[in-house]
Amino acid sequence: MELDDIYLYGFIKEYLNEIAIVNFKKGQYIARSDENFTEIFYILDGNVRVECITEYGKNFLVDELSKNEFVGKFSYMYEQNLFCDIKAASNVSLLKISKDIFNKLQKNPEFLKVFLYKISNRIYYMYKKLMMKNLFTSEEMFAFYLLKSSEGDIFKFKNTSELCNIFPMSRKGLYNVINKFIKKGLIRKEKNSIIFIDKKQLLELSVHVREFNVTNGSNIKFDI
Repeated sequence: MELDDIYLYGFIKEYLNEIAIVNFKKGQYIARSDENFTEIFYILDGNVRVECITEYGKNFLVDELSKNEFVGKFSYMYEQNLFCDIKAASNVSLLKISKDIFNKLQKNPEFLKVFLYKISNRIYYMYKKLMMKNLFTSEEMFAFYLLKSSEGDIFKFKNTSELCNIFPMSRKGLYNVINKFIKKGLIRKEKNSIIFIDKKQLLELSVHVREFNVTNGSNIKFDI
């Protein structure tokens, strides 16, 4: 990838000799929760997951980011530590920006506006996901994501892990909802496909979640 094609190039071009390009293979850790890590990454290609694992081994997906997003231990900036791991969800290429270079970049108001917009946008997205989990039942959420991610009347997936990534539920919770939908005659599961039997009921079940996710088309936006 040519760096002069990326959005950040105008901000970082004078520091290119001090910014490294790093690559990680799918499944590799970019940063661990117990590391004192101050670098900032900018994703050039691939997908990254931010995860938290409890002492009992329960895995919680905090966020998933892709090309042109920043990732790092931003909680440090707010004197917090969320104890999250940053992991490559695919083969990934990133810019590694040191604390010193990042401090220099912050002095540019235009860079700071872009950075804060991207971070606040992700925080708002995560906050909305948390609200959805508290406002709606697992069945309502599953119906919504199932309809949203399907093609026609069929939802196809690679494996159970991918299902858990798409639907923000535990594996056990996901299985319970799928079995409920099968018993009610709403869906049929065939290998790596979920086929809609009663789409009308799925639409009715998900109506409030869909309403919650409709934007108002406001023209009040960041000028980025």
